[in-house]
Amino acid sequence: MKKSTTKSLEELIASAEGGDISAQCGLADLYLRRETKEDNKAAILWLMKAAKQGERWAQYQLGLAYQEGLGVPKNKKRAMYYYKLSASQGYDSAQLNLGIILANLRGNKRNLSEAIRLYRLAAKQGNRNASCNLGLYYEIGRGVNRSNRQSFRWYLKAAQLGDTEAQRIVGYCYHEGHGVCRNYKKSVNWYKKGAKHCDVYAQYNLGLCYLSGDGVRPNERIAINWFKKAASQGYTKATQRLSDLGISSDLS
Repeated sequence: MKKSTTKSLEELIASAEGGDISAQCGLADLYLRRETKEDNKAAILWLMKAAKQGERWAQYQLGLAYQEGLGVPKNKKRAMYYYKLSASQGYDSAQLNLGIILANLRGNKRNLSEAIRLYRLAAKQGNRNASCNLGLYYEIGRGVNRSNRQSFRWYLKAAQLGDTEAQRIVGYCYHEGHGVCRNYKKSVNWYKKGAKHCDVYAQYNLGLCYLSGDGVRPNERIAINWFKKAASQGYTKATQRLSDLGISSDLS
């Protein structure tokens, strides 16, 4: 979607009323950013007009609106309808959200195979949440045969795209040799990425690496620092580890 940023509000409205899709989306985006009930309702009008003209971003936003009840009553069927329109045009966020809904429907309405297909389409476009979902599904065998190798592959893709949880999981996979050859140095590198983004488990695991010398030179001081960071977020294992080392987790 191309947003109209150079036109005045009056010009934008005039263009939108004249059927200009970019202006309609620009107005909808403007209203959505205000995040009030009234503005959400105003956004729906323009999203509907753009969606009817086949604009995939508008279709996705309508799906989200019906899913979350933003400016319209919650309606899962309507959400799926608009997500399908957008997903069929290759919009990765719509593919992801539609996949999540399909994977969590009750009983025989659940469609894991279609959800996985949609996740793959989104992941191939660089959607890190879709990659994470595929990593999890292969890890636990949901809708696919369990495969540590495939699980690692998708988690790695998500981690490379900046997903903090996936970075920690990839670190763990390298440390334990799950789906990939054990490599302590690579494990530490991925733990560091997650830890710097305040992932408490990555912080704790990084502390363990420094304590035991896995992939780094043993350094109790650095280990304690990471344990303290994890403990400050309420992670009890880190608090216990500090206690075992005779260190208080009180940072005050």
